[in-house]
Amino acid sequence: MSAEAAHNPESVGEYIRHHLTNWSWQFGDNAFWTLHLDSILWSALMGALVIVFLLLTLRSARRSAGGLPTGLIKYVEGVVDLIDGQVRATMHHYNPLVAQLAFTIFMMVILMNAVDLIPPDLLATAVVERGTGLEHFKAVATTDPNITIGTALVVFLLVQYYSFKVKGLGGYAKETFLHPFNHWAFAPVNFIFKVIEELARPLSLALRLFGNMYAGELIMILIGLFALSMGWPKSGGVAFWWFVQIFAGALWGSFHILIVLLQAFIFMMLTIVYLSMAHEHH
Repeated sequence: MSAEAAHNPESVGEYIRHHLTNWSWQFGDNAFWTLHLDSILWSALMGALVIVFLLLTLRSARRSAGGLPTGLIKYVEGVVDLIDGQVRATMHHYNPLVAQLAFTIFMMVILMNAVDLIPPDLLATAVVERGTGLEHFKAVATTDPNITIGTALVVFLLVQYYSFKVKGLGGYAKETFLHPFNHWAFAPVNFIFKVIEELARPLSLALRLFGNMYAGELIMILIGLFALSMGWPKSGGVAFWWFVQIFAGALWGSFHILIVLLQAFIFMMLTIVYLSMAHEHH
């Protein structure tokens, strides 16, 4: 398909749509009840990988007790210290769940994002699709809005839970109906503002992560299509464009490492900020 892209413009669109189509399973005739099995499988695999990683760290820490810490322990300690410092600097109320949640989100998002550094033709097409016979498979779970929205909804529900728990029914009601205009006459307006504010938080969390990772994967696909559409490098001119494609892919991949880390950090920081605001009394 990619070899025909230079002669048939429709094949370029087909190539891109193929790589951006999920392996899905639909319940009945309603398209709403559709499971993206590749996103579920890959996010679950990344979650299991985080658990294995932490178990290996715990095992290594027990073995080196009283001695010099290993590189793995130093890395985990650095990440834990970073997140703990951000939580202490942001929150004025003690809640041990926040740091643990922030660490889990940070590690999960990093691992799910990092899959985007692998060329899609190598992992999705060559390994999974040809190895298992699947027609479609997307390996980057964060390019699926269902995964990012689901993660953001967990944060949203925790924010509502702690807002109600810390402030009580009266405090929650006052924050909803008496802010920002401190008068009962403006209660309907304040309520509308509150609903918009609360809904904007999970949407911004989800769509920011999804948009950045989706765009990054699309650029990686376009770079891969750039030289593949010209065929195999049997001539000097085609070989030159293959070299340009490899150089561009390496350059974008190096820059994309920053995006992978930055998006995980932003998601983690906003989670901490939103939970901190849930503990504050206005």
